[in-house]
Amino acid sequence: MAKKVENSNGAAYAAPAVDMALDLVEFLAENPGAFGINDLSRRLGLAVNSVYRVLRRLAARGYVELDPASNGYRLSTRFLSLGLKLHNRIDLRTRARQHLERLAAESGETCQIQTLQQNRMLVVDSVAPGTDFYLRVTPGSLLCVHANAFGKAMLAFLPDERVQAILAAGMPALTEHTHTSPDALLRDLAATRCSGLSYDREEYSMGIYCVGAPVFDVQGDILAGMGVTGLASRRTATTDKRLCSQVLDCAAAVSADMGYTGSQFGDWKSLLK
Repeated sequence: MAKKVENSNGAAYAAPAVDMALDLVEFLAENPGAFGINDLSRRLGLAVNSVYRVLRRLAARGYVELDPASNGYRLSTRFLSLGLKLHNRIDLRTRARQHLERLAAESGETCQIQTLQQNRMLVVDSVAPGTDFYLRVTPGSLLCVHANAFGKAMLAFLPDERVQAILAAGMPALTEHTHTSPDALLRDLAATRCSGLSYDREEYSMGIYCVGAPVFDVQGDILAGMGVTGLASRRTATTDKRLCSQVLDCAAAVSADMGYTGSQFGDWKSLLK
């Protein structure tokens, strides 16, 4: 019989159905093959009816599947898909770090990389420049997508239906410059697809300016948005052009480290000349 683990948070926080689902998932992960409901009930010491209900829900959500040969249940590839997404996020941070450090040194600005988590942008990593004064961005923060240069860099290359779903979740006005109209934001995204660059022109916070660019994976799919964050008061035509070039170079380097072999960044860089 599988060893039962006590809830370390105490009975007040117990969720028996969740514990049962996790017991079943962990058992199936550790034991190859397919198992019938009665077999799982006996091995885990759980009621047959309860095992049946939990497995039916897991199957409906695509986490387990019925083996037609044995009529038993086994884990589906959905867990592998989730694991690969987590691996990509961890691998992304590791591979992007050296490029973000170089960008921070070159630009003198805070550099960060973000990826989409449901309808928010997750700050995967942030690197501060070696200056006395800089803007601090905390890794792990969840930020709005629509007023975020790095969010726009991702939205520009997502399927239309995914973009519409994110925008439908809400576009609150964070400053007087925030786009709250989907049409206005979609025009920004179209410009990003042409230039490879996205901007936050005091749309998230007054006085803050960001330049972003997309990061692609080995299949050419959008993986993240990255770039620089600085004070709008330091912007000039010269610094804008320099930052845009540096951000595109960094995004190209991170994408290449993630396996991207396309020519898109070269095309975008040619537009800056």
